[in-house]
Amino acid sequence: MSLEHVILGWLRTGPGSGYDLVRQLDQGLAWFWSAPHSQIYPLLRKMEEAGLVTSHSEIVGERLEKRIYSVTPAGVDKVEAWAAEAVRYPPNRDVERLKLIFGDHGSTEDIRRHLQDHRTHYTERRDTLKEFAEVLVSRRHARIESRIARGVDDKQRELILELRRAAYEGDIRRAEGEISWAEDLLAWLDDFEQRWAQSPAQDGG
Repeated sequence: MSLEHVILGWLRTGPGSGYDLVRQLDQGLAWFWSAPHSQIYPLLRKMEEAGLVTSHSEIVGERLEKRIYSVTPAGVDKVEAWAAEAVRYPPNRDVERLKLIFGDHGSTEDIRRHLQDHRTHYTERRDTLKEFAEVLVSRRHARIESRIARGVDDKQRELILELRRAAYEGDIRRAEGEISWAEDLLAWLDDFEQRWAQSPAQDGG
């Protein structure tokens, strides 16, 4: 998986400028793939040289020139081949769980703070994802609606909308799982501190 695949997949839904792509990577696609803006324009040029995309200039307003990119048949073949590949899951690196594993070396207040921050992060993520999903479900996603308007049958329209909804729903459920996990552990931590506050002090091991 690379930024090249993201660009090809995005252009597969319709032509667009580098600026349009940057905006999309800052918004909807940002939940699933992040990339520095500085990588996008050089990569678009390389992809054009490789025959994966083509471009033309358009004048916007009176003088602003914008370069519009479209995917080529070779680009379509490449992104479709990638989509058919089995997912190669990256090695897991979970800082939050590691902090718990070694958390007995610190204070319970540090543990509580980490869990509260974790819950806040995923609550904000879930709520924002729900907003994006609602835009899609209510048929207010301009780019997707433009693609549908260009002419797809009912079967393809359902596939376009449902797969995108499912992508957001998967991340929403993941976030809700993290929120529930943090809340369960915070509840245990409250109980732990109350029980041991009422018990005679013991030597640590």
